[in-house]
Amino acid sequence: MRILSEQKGRSMIEMLGILAIIGVLSTGGIAGYTKAMASYRANKLADQVQTVVANYIYYKETTSNRGEFFKPEFINKILLPPEMIDKDGNCIHALHGRCLISQNSDGSDEFVVRFGDLDRDICVYLLTLPYNGYTKLMTVNKVGENTVLSSGWGTRFTGVVTTSEAAKYCVDEQNAVRWHF
Repeated sequence: MRILSEQKGRSMIEMLGILAIIGVLSTGGIAGYTKAMASYRANKLADQVQTVVANYIYYKETTSNRGEFFKPEFINKILLPPEMIDKDGNCIHALHGRCLISQNSDGSDEFVVRFGDLDRDICVYLLTLPYNGYTKLMTVNKVGENTVLSSGWGTRFTGVVTTSEAAKYCVDEQNAVRWHF
């Protein structure tokens, strides 16, 4: 009788080891992708704020008809990038939250940009952007989903805000950041 001692293929233990390695690598890849996408969205949000403000400054310096600045048609057509306007004509930022661009409620010539529905990390990030030193005033407050973005003042800042200072005033969810130019 002849006994064959030569095996072909892989054992179950070897296959389970390979699957475990693939699982660990996949988990790391998904975590890295998630972090990269969060960073992309935060940068896109900052770009949107910068675009709106740059458009406003450009048209303020090159246009004598300032009465148009605060009309919704002008804001949607000239100041906002097309991706920030939903099918109903509302302002929506990169994180799918509400935004509001308008004249200051006191009737002054101040241009006010408000971004709402922000989590704590994004709130801190927006409050600490380098161009914030050029604003007249910044505020952060908590707004509920059914709360109008223009309501409530919250905490006021002038000049550059440190990360630790911003972290004290940004809550876990539903933050709104307001810039006055």
